[in-house]
Amino acid sequence: MLFPKGPCSHWLPYCWKFVLPIIILTLSLFFLLGSWRPVPRIQTSLQDANGNSDVDKSHVDSLPNHGRNITVNLVMATLAEDDISWARNLRIPNLNVIRYVSDDMKALYHPPIPHKGREALIYHTYMYDFYDNLPDITIFTHADETPWHMENILNSSMTFALSHLDLDEVLQRQYFNLRVSWENACPNWINTTKTVTDNGKLEECYMHEAFVKIFSTDEVPEILAGPCCSQFAVTRDAVRRNPRSQYQVSMDWIIETDLDDYISGRVWEHMWPWLFKGIAVNCDVEWKAYCKMYHICFSPESRVRLTNLEEEKKYLEQKMGFFDKLLDFLGGHKDKKRLEEINAIIAAEVESALERGKTQKRRMELLGDAYTS
Repeated sequence: MLFPKGPCSHWLPYCWKFVLPIIILTLSLFFLLGSWRPVPRIQTSLQDANGNSDVDKSHVDSLPNHGRNITVNLVMATLAEDDISWARNLRIPNLNVIRYVSDDMKALYHPPIPHKGREALIYHTYMYDFYDNLPDITIFTHADETPWHMENILNSSMTFALSHLDLDEVLQRQYFNLRVSWENACPNWINTTKTVTDNGKLEECYMHEAFVKIFSTDEVPEILAGPCCSQFAVTRDAVRRNPRSQYQVSMDWIIETDLDDYISGRVWEHMWPWLFKGIAVNCDVEWKAYCKMYHICFSPESRVRLTNLEEEKKYLEQKMGFFDKLLDFLGGHKDKKRLEEINAIIAAEVESALERGKTQKRRMELLGDAYTS
């Protein structure tokens, strides 16, 4: 039997030097990509990965707002393509969902112009439109149920966070940012005296001028600090702390500024505490805010354990390059398995913290002053 002549007919061993590594690499990629699926996010009571309720009646009864008669609007800053069906799973009595659509000027609720100021223009539009018809509490959120800035302790889930949020505490505080973490936020994140662009804080050099223009004052706080990322609950009284005209001024600034959509939205992220409470720094001690506002109360021992776990998790999640994944695959998925273990431990700690936070007496024993460590 004769074989056809070709470039490999006399040099088959030579060709295999190239072909074999390609085959091995292809098979490695197949198994690597197939086996390195995202580590499941932390799951505790209230919902599964699809946002479906999986709790029994006893757990629902233990949620902070069960049986309360507080009126609440949930104002959602969305695009027309966004899916907000997760809001149907919220365990909040007397909830009214108001969806603003940024890119559809024919929607029932929309900002004056599209694609400007991110969620900030929508929020100010709502406060101007509903100024005389506000509920007890308005909660402002984005469209995503699992935004990157919702912490692991809160299941990385808006459904979990909002269903556990203590609305009585919101009424007392007047304003509460839903994110608690100090990361890239506290205690002194924005310095309004800086005029040189910082790549990590692109909005910082514009803060002074914006503050002067929006609040008609030359007395600008040097430091502005508080958790990001423009998702918060605010009371009727806090909104009406300002005249309705203030919200028109804020809208006009967003519409007229030369700053782009991203930067003008970021500028406003740092000014909500000033708008609603007249304070420049809004930095609760993290674990106390979780306990007071979400009834997730960690013991001193569990706080130390969680801090160490979060640092280890952050380190492992940063090892997401191709070669890191390949090495982990060849090593039997050691890193991936450890991440799953960490998530399971954190979930168990949160479950224990929820149980610990069920009674006001126990919460008071752990809390003290929310602004001291």
